[in-house]
Amino acid sequence: MELPKIKNENLPKELKEILGDDDAEFDAIVDPTDIITMNYDTDAYHEGRSRVAEMLLESRKKSQEYLRQQRLENRNNEQV
Repeated sequence: MELPKIKNENLPKELKEILGDDDAEFDAIVDPTDIITMNYDTDAYHEGRSRVAEMLLESRKKSQEYLRQQRLENRNNEQV
């Protein structure tokens, strides 16, 4: 992996004193072999995503139904 260099003529005086006549070169902070590209099945991903969305909708419907039942019970208890 080729990293950028800054030409000596573009460096501030302080860095020229440290580097002499050399250009400023950068070192990689990450080993390129540490960067992993993962292959995955896009069809399975989208299928799983759709399944999770359906489960969330079903969960919300149940939650709303429980809240509705609780409100009805509270009203009935208040009227007694």
